[in-house]
Amino acid sequence: MSEVNAKELSSILSLRKEKSKESDQLMHYGLFQEAVDVNVTMIDINHGDQKAYNRLGDALLKIGKSAEAHDAYQSSIFLEKTKKENTKIAVDSAMRSDWNKAIQINSDIIDRFPWDLEPYNRLGKALSEKGQNKKAIQAFRCALVISPNSPIAKKNMKRLEKTSGFKSSMTISATTPERSFIEETGRTGVTKLVNIPRSFNVTDLIAGHSVDLISVERGMRILDRKGVEIGSIEPKLALRLKKLAEGGNTYSANITSAGEDGVTVIIRETYRHPSQSNKSSFPAKSSVLVDVPMAALGYGLNDAGKLAHLKDWSDDDTESGDDEVFSPLIPKILSGESPLDGQGILD
Repeated sequence: MSEVNAKELSSILSLRKEKSKESDQLMHYGLFQEAVDVNVTMIDINHGDQKAYNRLGDALLKIGKSAEAHDAYQSSIFLEKTKKENTKIAVDSAMRSDWNKAIQINSDIIDRFPWDLEPYNRLGKALSEKGQNKKAIQAFRCALVISPNSPIAKKNMKRLEKTSGFKSSMTISATTPERSFIEETGRTGVTKLVNIPRSFNVTDLIAGHSVDLISVERGMRILDRKGVEIGSIEPKLALRLKKLAEGGNTYSANITSAGEDGVTVIIRETYRHPSQSNKSSFPAKSSVLVDVPMAALGYGLNDAGKLAHLKDWSDDDTESGDDEVFSPLIPKILSGESPLDGQGILD
């Protein structure tokens, strides 16, 4: 595994941006052979630069080298396929709490695609679960080099600074390979999102991808990995989770299905504050989730509605409940500082 280094990453991104701009200018002025040379240089520096392969293919076509252009395009397609396959493995490893595998796979992705935001967030999550908080912070710093306003990286860095005291004591239980993402009654729930913006294209979502939970004044919203709002958690459940998060609980969430009939997410309690030891995030009927097969969370491409029958908190007449694995993609973690007053809905 390559050591994550924000300074080195910044240099890589700057050079890549500079050479990309240079290639575009050369193409604009008809200097196609020069554009070929620039992109070959970029590929020599990093063999995982898909965009450089595509630009190389475009330039080669302009000078009549169609066979070589075809090879360049095929290399780009192969890289994209490889990244998708490794991303699936990384997300699956995190959902099974196999953090060693998650660290390995996300590190491999970063080695080949160092400009890709998501594996840094997933790596940071995996490292933090292993109690390697310093390395986790480095991973999230790299994520911020790529996307300075990334809410996932910002929130997790803040959490790591706050929780470094208790994280190491959680390492053994959090890293047990057999532990299922959906194993604990009262700690995991599936819910359908409400108030999905009309402008949001739900077909961009993929089952298994981690999403971010953001606490707002009147509830909780879900953001995709680019920080774009997907929708909201239904009010009753959102109010319960918001109160629990303010009391010190943390949560992670992943897409389970997305399609014309809506978006469904699975939410997991990743840490329960001692002051809330007797307060279940998902009381009563949530026990049905223990039987959800891992295959249902597979990355089959938007298996819309598969889990919709399991639990719909919007018509539940019991108490409601809960929220980087991830990410992937790291799961994204929600935490709060305000003490829980023990009143109202949580009593």
